[in-house]
Amino acid sequence: MTTWEEKFLRFVAERWVFKGTDPHDFRPRIVLMGFGEDFISPLLKRHQHFGALYTGYLGERFVGYMRVPPGTVILEGVVRSLALTRVDTIIGLGTCGALQEEIQCGDIVIADGAQAGDCLSPHYGFEPGQMIQADAALSDSMAGYFRRRALPVYRGPIVTTGAIFRETEELIASWNQAGFLGVELEASGLYALTNFLGMKATMGLLVTDSPVRGETSDVLHSKKRTAFIEGVTNFLSSPNI
Repeated sequence: MTTWEEKFLRFVAERWVFKGTDPHDFRPRIVLMGFGEDFISPLLKRHQHFGALYTGYLGERFVGYMRVPPGTVILEGVVRSLALTRVDTIIGLGTCGALQEEIQCGDIVIADGAQAGDCLSPHYGFEPGQMIQADAALSDSMAGYFRRRALPVYRGPIVTTGAIFRETEELIASWNQAGFLGVELEASGLYALTNFLGMKATMGLLVTDSPVRGETSDVLHSKKRTAFIEGVTNFLSSPNI
């Protein structure tokens, strides 16, 4: 017997995510998700629309792509809908604030785990404040690839927050002391969903500000953004994934 969850998921997938196209025709194994920033769509070659999603070639790799607004509400519908396809790997691309003094704006953070601070994770088996792991092998492969190409990359745990304007001085100090590398809005939600579905996921984050130093930057309009995207594109074209 079909449950309401299953029925509603198919309704969302058909009406909103794939918008009348057949999810079974969506063929990539890997999906990139741009959180907030549209990092990828101008670079996709031979792209096709599948509702809210694209497919195309990024370098030599056939991938799926979608720009997802900040937060986790839309993320849930997209990732759950991808369970109707052959997708088994999701790479999130986003931005974060640095929580350690040595991390500079323009550096890259590979989030191999995220402390749950979003509102979605508790519905998928994780307690608030719990560390939710990314896929270790995928995170290691991506970080290692960036390091071998001399990109400024850090790999480690981050914290996800559900309230971007309530990053108080006390919170920032506690996150710094706990050893978190950065703070952003989606990672724990993404990792909760992919753990629930048995998918692999990691996130590559471009550092745009530093709460611990009280700094902002224009990195999103710089060569460092270009180097980040080139690194992602080359990684996907390599045999490392």
